Amino acid sequence: MKYSLKYIIVVGLISTLFWGTVNAQNRLAYSEFGVGIGTLNYSGDIATTTSVSTLVKETRPNFSVFGQRHFNDWFSMGLTASYGWFYADDRNHTHQNRGLSVTTSMFQINPFLQINLVKFGKFHYDRKFTVFLRAGGGYLAYNPDPVAAEIYPPGFDPQIYAYSSFNIFGAMGVKFRLGYETILTIDLAIHNSGADNIDGVLAVDPNNRGANDTYGGINVSVSHAIF
Repeated sequence: MKYSLKYIIVVGLISTLFWGTVNAQNRLAYSEFGVGIGTLNYSGDIATTTSVSTLVKETRPNFSVFGQRHFNDWFSMGLTASYGWFYADDRNHTHQNRGLSVTTSMFQINPFLQINLVKFGKFHYDRKFTVFLRAGGGYLAYNPDPVAAEIYPPGFDPQIYAYSSFNIFGAMGVKFRLGYETILTIDLAIHNSGADNIDGVLAVDPNNRGANDTYGGINVSVSHAIF
């Protein structure tokens, strides 16, 4: 098959541009690994209010590790694993005389996508921060330990075993460059648990069940970038 000189030149130019773009992206790529500590609160059948005093009173810790691959200055993918627990008590919310409280331990592994709103990366040492959006979802394992002051309220079934679910989340945060390879990240994440019993109680009648329980908190992490 014969090819004209014009055809060969066009194909050559397209190939050059393509490989140039790929190489440029590879030059911008780097990895990031870090550890974090944060807060954990939940909202559901027990935690029905979100006043500042209540959030502070019921805040519990959450510990995390993560790995992240940045493909360029804007886009990255990663995986985070965390363990923590939350606490809620009727006395701090709407049903103050009902007598329910719960402590739930949680373990989760969540892949995520992240978009930087300000250029941040290997060749931007002068850029000391970026704001980012993050979304993802994955495996959630939880073990609620509900306590009733007397008996469980009519219409509720205690959920006292270990369960698992698929959660989804969205987050927004800020990254600060502490050094060329050291990064401080602060973010706020909100998760939909994919279940209505992470607080250890579930309405017996499906028609009386509300939306899925939610949880989340603020996380602070320190990470090392590998260029």
